[in-house]
Amino acid sequence: MRVRRGVYACAHLDAPLRSAAASAGLLACVSVLREHGVWVGFDRRTHLTVPPGRTGVTVTPDTRLHWRVPLHGLDPPLRVSRREALWQAMRCLPEEHAIAALESAVRERFLPEEQVVELADGAPRRLLHGVRLLDLRSQSGNETITRLRLLRAGHHVVSQPWLPGVGHGDLLVDDVVGLDNDSRKWHGEDRFEIDRERDLRSEELGRRALRLAPSHIHRTWPHTLAVIERVVRDALRERGARAGRPLRERDGR
Repeated sequence: MRVRRGVYACAHLDAPLRSAAASAGLLACVSVLREHGVWVGFDRRTHLTVPPGRTGVTVTPDTRLHWRVPLHGLDPPLRVSRREALWQAMRCLPEEHAIAALESAVRERFLPEEQVVELADGAPRRLLHGVRLLDLRSQSGNETITRLRLLRAGHHVVSQPWLPGVGHGDLLVDDVVGLDNDSRKWHGEDRFEIDRERDLRSEELGRRALRLAPSHIHRTWPHTLAVIERVVRDALRERGARAGRPLRERDGR
């Protein structure tokens, strides 16, 4: 097929790469990250790097252009390098999503940990606070965003707390509430019994268990935070009451 004057491509070329060829540019930023399963939030546009001064480039609502010469190399065919893509995403995505992308890049083995840390050290000023809260143990973008918001609300949050017999949870808030971020993708029917066992083990350790759906994080967060904080207060009160109860009363004697 003819993608632009004097340039032809095989008919099986996918739409994002076809857009890159048509614009004399390169697939870039979150589009490259998305190809490798890195968490990039909700931006579904095709991101392209186009040389400054390029004329005749068609921009559609589904396209985001980066007018720049790649600093960190290319990854043929028609892509910027992985390092360049993550560098661009740090400057393109909203703060929470950029931090989630950095953590996801390590989890998905998109780049070695030391390269991600090096890129994070050169983050733009608006990301500096989020970079200080970077935790490469995070297992999902939603987990990262929930952790960042709880930390900023003044809570002590531990990523991937250990639950004996069932493995790791997602987050532990103030040592009294275990949070798990559920989604249809990772928590289907085959996970039902495992998740119930995880909740039981959490309660066994004296921790309340809560499960969050993506909508609780991205649509109704103020209400979700209020509920989490109420459960934390109740759990801390209960723990304090148990700690101050006489031994004979605690043991039922």
